[in-house]
Amino acid sequence: MVSTTLRLFPLRTVLFPGMGLPIQIFEPRYHQLLAECMEADEPFGIVLLQAGSEVGDADAIPHDVGTTARIESASPIGGGRVMVQTRGERRFRILALHHDRPFLTADIEYPVGEPGEVPPSLLEAVTTAFEQVQRFRQLVDGVYRRSVQIPQSPDALVDAVGTAAADVLPPRLLQPLIETFDGRRRLERADALLEPLIRGAHQQAQRAVSERWGGVERRN
Repeated sequence: MVSTTLRLFPLRTVLFPGMGLPIQIFEPRYHQLLAECMEADEPFGIVLLQAGSEVGDADAIPHDVGTTARIESASPIGGGRVMVQTRGERRFRILALHHDRPFLTADIEYPVGEPGEVPPSLLEAVTTAFEQVQRFRQLVDGVYRRSVQIPQSPDALVDAVGTAAADVLPPRLLQPLIETFDGRRRLERADALLEPLIRGAHQQAQRAVSERWGGVERRN
């Protein structure tokens, strides 16, 4: 395992590897964090808050496992605010928190996932259900593609499920996907989320179609 020191940005959001996340920065301490990360070409860590608030809370308590966020772009939007586009890279575990800077920092490690023996039936069930989610998301986006891109590795599939669920399910249900490093257990936890995820994605698709076409009953 590789250990290092990481600047932290606690949020009420769970970030997954490969997931894009826009963040609006306006606090001076996070302007400093942004400047340091950009100068050093380093990511910062997104961690879900257990207690405390995102803004101005020096005593905020994050969960122990989060994901590094790579800065893709940063654009001033007025009023001392900056819109930062980030993308998740690697999961990490906090070993020790430090409160000696304007923002939280931590000694962290990058644990190596344990593949475990994944039953083919479980992998097939998650893959099929996730394909259904992606079909609903196509309706939300107003696009159609004959084939749906599905990650081939179980770990990447779980991250894709978590990413799709980020705007549908509450963060407390998603944090276990980040914290679990056994491949089979991660897939089981993703499978347990797919029914509410499909239901939520279906509702989003219905609203999108209704707004776009004025409702199914008015199309003929």
